[in-house]
Amino acid sequence: MRQLRRIPALAVLAALAGACFAAGPAIAAAPSQGLPTVCLDVQTGDKLIEAFADRVRQTIAASGALSVGSDPEACKLQLHIPGNLLRFQTAGGVMVSTVVIVTSPAGRYLSTSITACRANDLEPCAVRAVAAAKLALLMMTNDGA
Repeated sequence: MRQLRRIPALAVLAALAGACFAAGPAIAAAPSQGLPTVCLDVQTGDKLIEAFADRVRQTIAASGALSVGSDPEACKLQLHIPGNLLRFQTAGGVMVSTVVIVTSPAGRYLSTSITACRANDLEPCAVRAVAAAKLALLMMTNDGA
């Protein structure tokens, strides 16, 4: 009897797994066309700031909600990364304080991301910057601005 009960459970699991795998590529293959574009304003020669800006670009591209643009006139949002990251030493290593200011294309202030992360792992700061951009976009949409 136990073997008969396991077969339906295994069949259900197999069907669910098949449905999940079947839906996965269709979602991942969705084109980025039509997504709001975000332009980065980074004016620096500092390698760490450039690395942070690259990480922000990668995070935007991977977000599925935004895309990276290059024409400031056509972008829905502007992310300004100031050229002066504060670095400080902790027991765990060098930390970096990052600032990203989110504005509309016309320069209207919308949001800011101020956070700190390890100098050798800038991803958490980039994720928070993109979250601030998403929130600003949502507020723009709801605001009508």
